[in-house]
Amino acid sequence: MIASSRPRGRITWSALALVAALAAACAALQWKPLGSRRTAPIAGADAIGADECLVCHDEVQGHAKIASYHFDCESCHGLGSVHAESEARRDIRFPPNADCLACHAVGRDTHLQWGTGEHSRAGLLCSDCHNPHAVEKRHLRSVAQTGLRNLDATSSLCLECHRDVGARLVMPSHHPVAEGALACIACHDPHEDRRVAFGDASQRCATCHQDVVGPWIFEHPPVVEDCTLCHDPHGAVAKDLLETVQPVICLSCHSLNDAFHHDVSATGLLGNRTIGQDRPTAPGEVVSRQEAMTFLRRCTDCHGAIHGSYTDEHLRH
Repeated sequence: MIASSRPRGRITWSALALVAALAAACAALQWKPLGSRRTAPIAGADAIGADECLVCHDEVQGHAKIASYHFDCESCHGLGSVHAESEARRDIRFPPNADCLACHAVGRDTHLQWGTGEHSRAGLLCSDCHNPHAVEKRHLRSVAQTGLRNLDATSSLCLECHRDVGARLVMPSHHPVAEGALACIACHDPHEDRRVAFGDASQRCATCHQDVVGPWIFEHPPVVEDCTLCHDPHGAVAKDLLETVQPVICLSCHSLNDAFHHDVSATGLLGNRTIGQDRPTAPGEVVSRQEAMTFLRRCTDCHGAIHGSYTDEHLRH
């Protein structure tokens, strides 16, 4: 065998340098706020009225006028006398979430959990997703077109930050979000705190998949606890949104410590039972290759009632 002439030490240090570079790149992949973050009031400013604002801002982001309930500029941007004199960006504020919630929390249960939700704790402002100057539905901020052309407007906005989810939406098995038949907000409420959501972890899946959640006489514990223990709701390579293929996904919980399941030999002896039969085998009876290689098949070929059963404790039917 010919020994390599490349010094091993150099390879090792090169590999370490590559790992360090990748780690630094991953550390840099953090969420960055969109737009201005100045929300503090402008000291010494007085009210001037919206008509004075329109002297310079005859149109706002391409709109000749905005919705009437957002027309009072100073209710969101603060008192404007200092800005009117200096015309400097630093002399005007942008609405904090408290200003938005002063109007939008009244009578709207969709915002009651905002203060403790994931988006709020991450430091997002309402204006990161919503554009109060727009006239479109929900005042959603417009985003660049993604490669998934059939996405609805809300899902396109979500994927601007959640790029990892967007990659899963085009995997072989996925919910039809990329096709426009389903939106992110069909399952997720961007204003809520999922830690205090009503019901168990599978309740959200049950709103559509009622046929697999029971209640069952013989339950499969992961189904009762959390559907995502087995399924990736955004997309997967395996069929049926499974995290991985059978029987590997089943073996992550179920160990096969009996000859009934794990004998994969061509002429394996299974003691007193043969795979697929309830009768005892004769002494020394040899099972066929087809019967012995159960380990290499899908568990659901026998345990078809994988989500639960009314009749069989082993979930076979």
